[in-house]
Amino acid sequence: MWLREKSSSGAAGASVTPPGDSVAVDRGKLRGNTIGAGHIVFFVVSAAAPLSGIVLGVPVIVGQGNGTGAAGTFVLVTAVLLLFAVGYSAMSRHIVNAGAFYTYVAHGLGRIPGLGAATLALFAYTAIQAGMFGALGAYVDRFVQRYLGAGLPWWLYSLAGTALCLALGVRKVEVGARALGVMLLLESALIIVLDVAIFATGGASEGGPAGLSWEPFSPAAVFSGALGIALVFAYTSFIGFEATVIYGEEARDPRRTVPKATYIALIGMGVFYSISAWLLTNSFRADSVVAEAGDDPESFAAKALRSQLGAISNDIMSVLIITSIFAAVLAFHNTLARYLFALGRQGLVWGRLGRTHRTRQSPHVACLVQAATATVVIGVFAVSGADPYGGLYVWATGLGAIGVIILQSIASVAVFVFFRRRSADKRVWHTVLAPALSMLGLLGLAAVSLSNFGLLIGDPGAVATVGMAATLPCAALVGMGRAAWLRRRDPVKYARIGDLPDDTTSPARPG
Repeated sequence: MWLREKSSSGAAGASVTPPGDSVAVDRGKLRGNTIGAGHIVFFVVSAAAPLSGIVLGVPVIVGQGNGTGAAGTFVLVTAVLLLFAVGYSAMSRHIVNAGAFYTYVAHGLGRIPGLGAATLALFAYTAIQAGMFGALGAYVDRFVQRYLGAGLPWWLYSLAGTALCLALGVRKVEVGARALGVMLLLESALIIVLDVAIFATGGASEGGPAGLSWEPFSPAAVFSGALGIALVFAYTSFIGFEATVIYGEEARDPRRTVPKATYIALIGMGVFYSISAWLLTNSFRADSVVAEAGDDPESFAAKALRSQLGAISNDIMSVLIITSIFAAVLAFHNTLARYLFALGRQGLVWGRLGRTHRTRQSPHVACLVQAATATVVIGVFAVSGADPYGGLYVWATGLGAIGVIILQSIASVAVFVFFRRRSADKRVWHTVLAPALSMLGLLGLAAVSLSNFGLLIGDPGAVATVGMAATLPCAALVGMGRAAWLRRRDPVKYARIGDLPDDTTSPARPG
């Protein structure tokens, strides 16, 4: 056999020398020095599915949130997340690991909360991905029936998407990045063309750019109506940007590339969402825009497209919404696979999850397990007869979104504590002020999201709402319980929680 395991001290790494190769490949490490900031941006922005954010998210903010204040709401959320990104990026210069939130929380708050964050992250991202698979099946089914006159069960399309995710996930990381880049550019191009058309005509005013209203950015518009609902739905459009750090091990010069990618992705999404929401609301009359979005949210963006670009634009959107959803599914597949890989490498779960492909150095075992998990979830909903959109998509993505909001809140606390306990970085803005402000903002957002939990998951009823809400702390308790057990029964594995690939660079963690 080519495999040479490390010593029994426990690192879950191994090296392999395939025939004809003279250089040993570490089977416990991802393929390093491979991707740049642009690749990472494609991964994380694709997870946010910007076309879906505009087509599905903006109508809810306008119709059920704060009305014309949608654009200003995106500006407000972007500002809070930029504060988070300051400390988050500063910490990425000291912590380079595929475990992202898990590793940050372990180094900031301790090993037990860290492993709790890991299981909560796995649960939340799995829920979001499962929901997106439901949306993928529903939209492909709708497309096939509309243009071909017949269709197959929705879950077959979802399973086909799972297989394609697996095929791309096990390949070299840059292959998936290129695929995501193409899909992201296409979906963004459609909205940008719509934005330009509305700007040129002046939207509903038909008075050119001078006829556009700036009211959507005014404090009076932003802080009106149901601001809590607007904030939560605006925030969900950004979910995925925080995953920049999971690609640190595979990035070129990660201590520079990861922060750069984080800021590019976040600022790019903030500008895109804010301008698009502003122009989209301007495409309707001020006295009817809220009713248009509230009465028929699914057709809100389609009406603007039809009026500005003609009927063919709706046909194009029918295709691009599918590629947008698939891009998000693939991005979450990569995120989940790297979480599993990080945990497997440290021996905290099945050890083979921490092994990479012998030539591609992709986390292929973790990809297989992730695809199998998605298949099981899709199968359960298929057998139950649940609606793939109103059931699987709404419930699962709403639940997962709240989980990520809570995770980000915990991570903001971990970043603040990490720099308070160490003298690694003396910059006050980066290590004190920005993390503290983001901590307050994100904790407030978490409180708002929990108060609107029923709405986020489609209001399935009191019992179902309580039951689904309970899954989030339960997911965290699984990891915390596992860590507590390891502390008593296996101190060596317990000490590995949050380890970095090169453990000589791993800062000391609180117990």
